[in-house]
Amino acid sequence: MDKKAIKTFAIQARRDLIKSIRLKMENLGITETGVEEKSAASTNEIEYYGDKGLFISGQDIKRRRDLVSRLKTMAKQEEWRDAFSDLIEEVAYTWFNRIIAIRFMEVNDYLPSDVRVLSSETKLKVPDILREAFNIEDELGGYSSDERAIIQKALDTEEPSDMDAAYVILFTKQANALNQYLPELFEKTDDFMQLLFTPSYSVGVIRDLVDDIREDDFDVDKGGQVEIIGWLYQYYNTDPKDNAFKKKKYLTSDIPPVTQLFTPDWIVKYLVENSLGRYWIRVLLDRGDKRTSAEIAESFGWHYFMPDAKQNDSTSHPNMAEKRIEDITFVDPAMGSGHILIYAFDVFLQIYQAEGYSRREAAQKIVKDNLFGFDIDRRAFQLAYFAMMMKLRCENRRTFDLHLKPNIFEVPTTTLTPDDFSETINANKTDNEKLKEFLTKFNKGKELGSLIDFSADIFKNALINEIIHKQFTGQLTFDTSNQLTHRHELKSLVRVGMGLSNKYTISVTNPPYMGSGKMPKPLSDFVGKNYPASKSDLFAVFIERLQHMTKQDGFFAMITQHQWMFLSSFKSLRERMINWPIINMAHLGTRAFEEIGGEVVQTTAFIIQKQASSNFIGTYERLVDFDSQTRKEKAYLAAVKDPKIKYVYRTKQTNFEKIPGNPIAYWAPKKIFKIFLDNPNIGKFGNSRNGLQPKKSSEFVRQWFEVIFSNINFGALSIQDTLNSSEKWVPYNKGGAFRKWYGNYDFVVNWFHNGQAIRAITRNGKPYAVIPSQKYYFKESLTWPKITSGKISARYREPGSIPADAGNSTFFDDSSFLFYVMAIINSPVGYYVLNLINPTLNLQTSDFSVFPIIINSKIRINSIVNENINLCKVDWNSFESSWSFNILPLLAYIAEHHRNWTVEAAFNQWKEEADKRFKQLKANEEELNRIFIDLYGLQDELAPEEEDKDVSVRRADLSRDIKAFMSYFVGCVFGRYSIDTPGLAYAGGDWDDSKYKTFLPNEDDVIVLTDDDYFGDNRDVVNRFKEFLSATFGAEHLDENMQFIAVALGKRGSSSEEIIRAYLRDNFFKKDHLSTYQKRPIYWELNSGRNGGFKALMYLHRYDKNTMAMIRTKYLHPLQEAYERRLDQLKSFEANEQQTRQRNAIKKQITTITKQLDELVKYDEKLQHVANLHIDLDLDDGVLVNHAKAQADTKIFTPLK
Repeated sequence: MDKKAIKTFAIQARRDLIKSIRLKMENLGITETGVEEKSAASTNEIEYYGDKGLFISGQDIKRRRDLVSRLKTMAKQEEWRDAFSDLIEEVAYTWFNRIIAIRFMEVNDYLPSDVRVLSSETKLKVPDILREAFNIEDELGGYSSDERAIIQKALDTEEPSDMDAAYVILFTKQANALNQYLPELFEKTDDFMQLLFTPSYSVGVIRDLVDDIREDDFDVDKGGQVEIIGWLYQYYNTDPKDNAFKKKKYLTSDIPPVTQLFTPDWIVKYLVENSLGRYWIRVLLDRGDKRTSAEIAESFGWHYFMPDAKQNDSTSHPNMAEKRIEDITFVDPAMGSGHILIYAFDVFLQIYQAEGYSRREAAQKIVKDNLFGFDIDRRAFQLAYFAMMMKLRCENRRTFDLHLKPNIFEVPTTTLTPDDFSETINANKTDNEKLKEFLTKFNKGKELGSLIDFSADIFKNALINEIIHKQFTGQLTFDTSNQLTHRHELKSLVRVGMGLSNKYTISVTNPPYMGSGKMPKPLSDFVGKNYPASKSDLFAVFIERLQHMTKQDGFFAMITQHQWMFLSSFKSLRERMINWPIINMAHLGTRAFEEIGGEVVQTTAFIIQKQASSNFIGTYERLVDFDSQTRKEKAYLAAVKDPKIKYVYRTKQTNFEKIPGNPIAYWAPKKIFKIFLDNPNIGKFGNSRNGLQPKKSSEFVRQWFEVIFSNINFGALSIQDTLNSSEKWVPYNKGGAFRKWYGNYDFVVNWFHNGQAIRAITRNGKPYAVIPSQKYYFKESLTWPKITSGKISARYREPGSIPADAGNSTFFDDSSFLFYVMAIINSPVGYYVLNLINPTLNLQTSDFSVFPIIINSKIRINSIVNENINLCKVDWNSFESSWSFNILPLLAYIAEHHRNWTVEAAFNQWKEEADKRFKQLKANEEELNRIFIDLYGLQDELAPEEEDKDVSVRRADLSRDIKAFMSYFVGCVFGRYSIDTPGLAYAGGDWDDSKYKTFLPNEDDVIVLTDDDYFGDNRDVVNRFKEFLSATFGAEHLDENMQFIAVALGKRGSSSEEIIRAYLRDNFFKKDHLSTYQKRPIYWELNSGRNGGFKALMYLHRYDKNTMAMIRTKYLHPLQEAYERRLDQLKSFEANEQQTRQRNAIKKQITTITKQLDELVKYDEKLQHVANLHIDLDLDDGVLVNHAKAQADTKIFTPLK
């Protein structure tokens, strides 16, 4: 199956259908703003709309009225604009579903007429239905005389326009004719639906489907599967899903696309074979079958069945010898397009055949008695219904004559109330309340879906039964017609309600995934009230729902996200599940779905027995380390063949209670359970706390280098200190990237006067910011990132910071315990044990605080930790991204060499120093690893060796370090740094000339970046660089150092000057500075465009309202004059040049400079506009705000991408 082609087609088909339908509606005077009246030129026979002279006549006039009526009805429930969009969506998917269904049926010869509608069996360009039109007239319901004439004319002339007209008639008739065979998919077409879609076999969706999707993908005799319907449905929803994911809160209409995910085929087989298959195997074994469960599964070809682990004698299950296949019911309450149900059909078919049934008889009984499904999405319901009918048709050619209705339901929404039924007038209060309760749940049917449930006695309610069974007598009036409509709707609701309230032998689903924060309010309120233990996510709610839907002797099986196994928000659910025996679990982790990449969605598939048992030993396949859907499948199958393989575990659920929080840590060895029971946890020594959540981070949080450095209070040790401080900002610990021991000092937060501005923010009249644990603010701590994509890294945080929610912290009264705990956490033992407690990406303070601590060799360990902190601190402060940065490593020793040295020698010294630090830290970490692996007895599970990538200090890197040198040079030119002053020389505030002696910064806040030296003085960046290099390493070594730097930069060029110039012009800002400063650059690049007419850097902290005017008059205009002089010179050279090759080279230069000059002139206009505005910036607003503000809706800077 070519899924790439299927995806491309489905996405484009939806876009094309919606575009076409919208255009047709607009041509009918119907837009998202309202309905246009017909023009004055209209008559009773013809109606004109718009200014294009477009008109409709005959039946189309009535169709338009019906369309407008339908839209107005929808607009009573929602905004007109939404109703307009929803109707277009409905019309589009209705025709899409029908086209796909017809294609599947024609390829497999399932159409009652046996004539293809979309294509030709003999590969002609014209569909067979046109050639055979008069031979299949009866199958299409007959033709009117006008239709017959149009068809005959097409066959006579074969003109494209005539053929198209005939095809519209024939296609529409075929769709309507299929209503009698597949009424849930081919509903009687509303006339307005025909008005909005014009089928064409030569262009558009039908042509693309036939041309782009291989016919064999539909043909069940050639490997095609009905599952192609599911893939088409998933991909059709791509755009709606992508758009909905961007929303903070989902609308009801968003629920189907955002929760729809087609389950991989092997996982479907795993779920069905280990639930339905397991149930039947138990029946056979209880009947006395002498084969093992594995042998029985093999006889059926159930390759994904995993036998139960060997149980203790006390573990039992009900005797199932008397069970009959006819009585087994199977439900998928979130069926989507029916993938799980379709495979369950195949398994049932095998069992029925083994019980002596013919395939045809079995198929009919499966659809009638065994399979049940529910979904809130009508599209999914229709496709699941179609798929089921196609499975039946495959086994029984007379399927369409049976008029069989599968037990597959769309969960509807109703607006009915008891007042809509005349029978309520004389009914008693109790009966009326029961009817109201019943209807109220379905008022939110599209939000609640299969979560709707009733007690069985409601269906015995006298009033409800009176209404649905009452026979109509008398004359049909408007009122009685409404009563009949309401009664019919109530009957449908009762049928769905009974289905949702039944108990099923087997319940299997891939439930919707939706966090509580994104649930629509009706759904959020419902699950909060009815499912408090699982309310954090909809998938977890469905775990409880399936347990309730399943019969006492049955099984339920699911694939869900794996958060419920570990997160504290699901602790109550895990406690509730402790006696729900997990028979088998395939723990998939990331990348279980080939459609979803990355580390975000981590899943697990499992089978649970309804009958409670505390002694059951479950089997768990740990597939998290296999990094693709295919590898996970292969690993699982290998486990089935060899259950003793190393990633298969067996344990009782009661073991999970031995770890605080009851995580489903099935892979934990027995000794770990004992460690948890016998030792104190981190919570005994320190307090693990969540930090400040200002909520409006863009307003209150900055990278430290964005603001005026002197406006940051680095010395606060308590909240009281901030009350007495004039500084606005304080350090803010946000966690950050993987880094152990020390570092990630990146952010500051506005805490002026004890966070006055943050505290003032309210929402719905209440404080909005979350400000917990204030007594710990500014205290030293052990900190770690809340969100981790791999191994955890713990760091020492010096006193002086406020903890953030993303940078969780543990505070200790005794620093020696802080160091000791940090040593454990940074060892393999730390990662191993925390991964048992919670292996999700989200490590909570509650997870951290329950970590068991074994204390031994504390003094030695803390001494190593102290050294590690110091090593990492020196490393962190060696780079300008640190607020404690003093001097660039390459310049650290130039004074010892009297500033007469080579950059190469300086780099080699730095390399030796960095390597020594790296090796020492690695050796220290491996010593700690050995200590803790031995202390926790995990020698069989863990190794002490550290990978180089996990050592948190940097080795020398020639390219990176030379680029850092170039960045330091730029900083010196702007005065941010000085060779004579450690650390920052200027980062806002008052300028001090005394800080600069050896190398003077530019007088103006600008560095012009040109492709040649147009000025011949220190306005040229390369001239400034040579001056800087001479000042730091001496003029004697200038050429050697220029050459070394040029080679290290790795760019092409004919000279070192050319290479360095090209780097500064083309790469410094976009490739390095933006990255170093995390897209919050302190140097901004002025950029005239792709031809490089004008490029320059300016330093944000030196900017004032006259900066742009200065750049324009002192630098841009002189460069313009220099371009003009160079052009005159080149033209003179061209005129005198005799050699063709040289003349062509000169012409090329003329062309380049001409483009640059033209671009610069246009850029000058933009710059003049901005300069005239004299824009003031407030550094406290941050880089993003100021970068936009300084441009005044023009584009004068290189974007921050």
